[in-house]
Amino acid sequence: MKTTLILLSLFLSGVVMGQPSLSLFECQKMARENAPRLEDLELIQGMGETKIDQAGSYWYPSLDLNGKLSYQSDVIALELSNPAISIEFPEVPHDQYGLSLDISQNIYDGGISRGKKNYEEALMAAELQQVEVDLYGLKGRVNQYFFAVLLLQENRKNLEIHLKNLQARSEVARTAVKLGTLLENELHVLEVEKLRVKQSLIEVDSRKLSYLKALRVLCGEGVSEESILEQPAFEGVLSTGNKRPEHQLFDLKHRSMEAGKELVDKKRMPVIYAFGQSGYGKPGYNMLSGEWDHYYMLGAGLRWKIWDWKHGSREKQVLGYQQQLLENQRASFDREMEALMVQEEARMEQYRLSMEIDEQVLELQKKISKQAAVRLDNGTMTATDFITELNKENLARITQATHRVLLMQAKANYLTIQGNL
Repeated sequence: MKTTLILLSLFLSGVVMGQPSLSLFECQKMARENAPRLEDLELIQGMGETKIDQAGSYWYPSLDLNGKLSYQSDVIALELSNPAISIEFPEVPHDQYGLSLDISQNIYDGGISRGKKNYEEALMAAELQQVEVDLYGLKGRVNQYFFAVLLLQENRKNLEIHLKNLQARSEVARTAVKLGTLLENELHVLEVEKLRVKQSLIEVDSRKLSYLKALRVLCGEGVSEESILEQPAFEGVLSTGNKRPEHQLFDLKHRSMEAGKELVDKKRMPVIYAFGQSGYGKPGYNMLSGEWDHYYMLGAGLRWKIWDWKHGSREKQVLGYQQQLLENQRASFDREMEALMVQEEARMEQYRLSMEIDEQVLELQKKISKQAAVRLDNGTMTATDFITELNKENLARITQATHRVLLMQAKANYLTIQGNL
């Protein structure tokens, strides 16, 4: 019998040791890797690089193949008013045909191409950072489910201790009943309380399973129904400074608006370009010739929008308003984060002070429960009164564990609000 118990104990310990253990940081990492938004980083990167390449193609020469086929009812005719002079002028053909290749190459674009590239790069960086902001928001939800499971784990441990204490007293009471020193009704009271504790264990397991399933939705296959969550330690985590990804997003959006202003200015700059045309048609450049002919032309041109009816200045004005709105959003965000950090700091202080008292209460209640057990064994206390004292001990233990987990959660929330977790 003793050998069987030892083997069973080793088997159960192996099952517990074999259960997967997860830390808060691992869950947050898995939640990021499992997030659908993570795939957007690659899509935005590809789309942004395509737009940047497109902006760079502004410097590539443009090639156009043009063709024409036409018939004119009237054409230019040259005649002399003096009939004595016998000169025949060639007649412009009514039908015209032509096929030409036109080429144009920018020589100087005033920096428009570079400005478009800078603008697209700034937009892409802001869009990528927006995804990082959305992914960072997952940490708050992971914290919520993680510490809910952790708290239920601690509650289960305390209920198991409570059940173990009841089991010990039941064994003693059962012996006393056999000896006739204790009424059987007192044993029944203890057995009923054991059933109530077992019922509480079922409820705790059910709630824990629901939170684990919710955590699994966020984190993926790495979280199972048998997962054991570790109590996080934050000693090595720096809690100075504010590293929220939203701050970088505000900076990148501001930079994209500045790049937009620069692009507006560059659109007003002159553009110098070279062009050429080569073709074959009837007629060629000589409109008085009725023969098929090759022709070509080379040249350079200038485009300069001197007046745009204040269109550019209005664009810059709109961008300026958007920058002011962005600064207001930044200030509002900082104020909201500061308020949340103040709340978490107050909670941390509250839980620290509560835990100091929890320790004292638990130690005293253990002594009271121990004395009550002696009185129960001696028959000077009823099982109902003993259970009352034992429940107080269990409540003190649960309260202490709850405050400990809530303190860890407040620390995690504080670091997450700061951007340091």
